[in-house]
Amino acid sequence: MSQYIHHIPGRIRVRSKAFRCHGERALNAQAQLMAMDGVRDVQVNPRASSIVVQYDPERLSRVELFATLEELGCMAPVRRDSEHASRLGETFGKALVGAAVQKAVEQSARTLVGALV
Repeated sequence: MSQYIHHIPGRIRVRSKAFRCHGERALNAQAQLMAMDGVRDVQVNPRASSIVVQYDPERLSRVELFATLEELGCMAPVRRDSEHASRLGETFGKALVGAAVQKAVEQSARTLVGALV
């Protein structure tokens, strides 16, 4: 099932080919999501194969909402690669700091050589 997820706090949109084939799945999900505490509105568009959920992020977390959407068959399990992403961010940060330090050392060396000449 290919899908597209767009999320900002308070709003999530999921597009999935499964909704095109199983529009009743989206309508069932709409009813169940509306019954959840913190959900403000649910819009289903079978033609666009999408479902949009407006929710209160103070009362309902993104993780809880994603888990419910997974249980309802609205989306495939979300990959939780936070450890990998964290490692990638750490590596990128070290490379960026290393490049900045190297540039500063090069400029300092040029200044020192210029002063001696």
